[in-house]
Amino acid sequence: MKWETNGELAPRDLSELVSRLLDVESSNNSTELSRLGTKYNDKD
Repeated sequence: MKWETNGELAPRDLSELVSRLLDVESSNNSTELSRLGTKYNDKD
């Protein structure tokens, strides 16, 4: 994983992290994780 100079994860790393977390987290958390995973996609 690579951190950007602004203190956030690089978009690709964030997407990969969210994807891996979705595989192990409960469905209660999956909606919030999906929202976080689209953070950068909304800016495109």
